[in-house]
Amino acid sequence: MAQMSPLGDSPLFGLLPTRLQDELVEAGQPARVSAREWLFHAGDAGDTLYLVVSGRMRVVAERAGETVVLNTLGPGAVIGELAILTGAKRSASVQALRDTELLEIDGERFEELLARNAELGAGLARALAERIQRGGSLEPSEAPTRVVTMTAVPGVNAERLWVELDSAFSELGETVAHDRPAADWGETEGWGRALAELERAHEYVLLRAELDGSDWSGFCIRQADRVVVAAEGSPPAGFAPPAGCDLVFLRTPSSEDVAAWRGAGPRAHHVVTSEAVLPDATRRLSRRLTGRSLGLVLSGGGARALAHIGVLQVLAEEKIVIDRFGGCSMGAFVGAMAALGWPPERMVETCRQELSGRAPFTDYTFPRHALMRARRIAAKLERIFGDAMLEQLAYPFFTVSSDLLSSRLIVHRTGSVIEAVGSSMAIPGLAPPVLRRSELLVDGGVLNNLPIDVMVGDESGPVVAVDVMRRLESDDPEASPETLLPTILETLSRATVLGSVERAEANRELADLLITPDVQDISLRGFRYLERAVDAGRRAADEALSVGGKEALEAPQRGSASIRMATTALF
Repeated sequence: MAQMSPLGDSPLFGLLPTRLQDELVEAGQPARVSAREWLFHAGDAGDTLYLVVSGRMRVVAERAGETVVLNTLGPGAVIGELAILTGAKRSASVQALRDTELLEIDGERFEELLARNAELGAGLARALAERIQRGGSLEPSEAPTRVVTMTAVPGVNAERLWVELDSAFSELGETVAHDRPAADWGETEGWGRALAELERAHEYVLLRAELDGSDWSGFCIRQADRVVVAAEGSPPAGFAPPAGCDLVFLRTPSSEDVAAWRGAGPRAHHVVTSEAVLPDATRRLSRRLTGRSLGLVLSGGGARALAHIGVLQVLAEEKIVIDRFGGCSMGAFVGAMAALGWPPERMVETCRQELSGRAPFTDYTFPRHALMRARRIAAKLERIFGDAMLEQLAYPFFTVSSDLLSSRLIVHRTGSVIEAVGSSMAIPGLAPPVLRRSELLVDGGVLNNLPIDVMVGDESGPVVAVDVMRRLESDDPEASPETLLPTILETLSRATVLGSVERAEANRELADLLITPDVQDISLRGFRYLERAVDAGRRAADEALSVGGKEALEAPQRGSASIRMATTALF
């Protein structure tokens, strides 16, 4: 059987006759680039053409001071043909993501082939014309996670994490795991080719290594799209984890532990609160690593936000697992309970006792700073959340507040849950601002009552948003002006979110599924209508899921990308 030309997979040169492909291959010289090394940079001379034989590379550009990944290239990709034809300099940079083997064709040699063979020039012109007709522009494209390396801090037993990680990824797609090079991989120079074959045959490749400076350790760290480091407590003295790693705490860390690791620059940290929850925690980890984690954003809206609990009830019944939470104002309050792992039934009972029974929002005082002293609210938060810290939660969770001094949105991802929730709920004029260092914090709804954009910016994955705040309107067109006038508390609450209405409208477009409970008949201070609000949330969630919402969450995610076996004619 005749051997297929390595150009056969190329969308550009693969259109040429086999004889011309063979001439190009014969003109090339083998080249090898190790993972994380640069093939060339923007501005370099475009005097060489490259064909990717095995491995994986990415095309990177600088835009407005930020590094943007334009494309991810696999075997068959041709790099730099337009630059070599026009003599232009490279317009972007190319970096190896895996140990990559290429064929390198010198510009002078390529021009000789063109001058000697008119058919090659004509064939290349046709191929380029077809390429341009199909559209040759490149948009930003995040490379998918395909290779994950797991390692551990010396002395930390991560054996069970390795087993659970293999199981979790196997549920997402065809997975192969190696904790050492296989016997048929040959010498270290051949490990890159072996990995390329594994990637061709599997959706995910898991590698395990010790950080011992060995060839295997270096190879595994170098090839990984994401590196998972298992840890317990603070980092040992002198320990340097791989840059941009994902840190997994195998027990709940202290705030000091998390702060100690922050200087090492982990990409994210994940918490396993106990060995009993390790399987679920590892599956949540695998979804976050691969851009499949489901986020839930809960809007502010006073008592209407109790509808969020009804939505959570339906999602739980439908076996829709939420991996990360975010919220504003009363949405932050409900989101914090969810991030603590509370079932909806416990949330309902807590709200019945703390909001309906104790009436914490009636703690009125002489209005020097606000209409309420907020002592009852503070006591309520203390009873519910105690000394819980955001960075210790098993589920990533953020709240938003607004800084009166700088007019900036503040996103709370670390620190006290009480402070994060309390400042997000501090309605200006109704509750006193929260003083934190040089910040004066009030309700996040002032600037962003539906912070879907914050959730989307954190990491890839679908997002469900629940919005309980609508425009003030009357269902009765004959209603008198007196009946339309809100109370002073309603006015303050409504005025809080006026400035973020347009932002909320834009943010709704970012959600993969938007749920809008009908709670217009519940006043913003109507906490005694808990059951009515929960029922409204249930109805809205049922309706959203019944009209294709569940399928929307299971569809390929925004920003996901396959390895492109494509020409990069612009480079």
